[in-house]
Amino acid sequence: MKCPMELIILIVVIAVVALVLLRGGTSVAGLIINGIVGVVLIFLTNLVLSPPIPITLITVLICAIGGVLGWLIILVLHLVGITL
Repeated sequence: MKCPMELIILIVVIAVVALVLLRGGTSVAGLIINGIVGVVLIFLTNLVLSPPIPITLITVLICAIGGVLGWLIILVLHLVGITL
């Protein structure tokens, strides 16, 4: 069984993706660009932060799916001390 924190994060990410996809006027190209920007931001953030955010499968997936919002969630969780 997965850790409760991972399960909560997974539910939040799924809810955000569902809201974005159900919202009208969102194009697939916009979602792809947002995902690319999120992944690039996580790598650029590690150039500045010490200690850096660990790059794991879950952090990359959150950034790829959530884009800038996913990056912001990971950054806040890292600054609070919660690691993924």
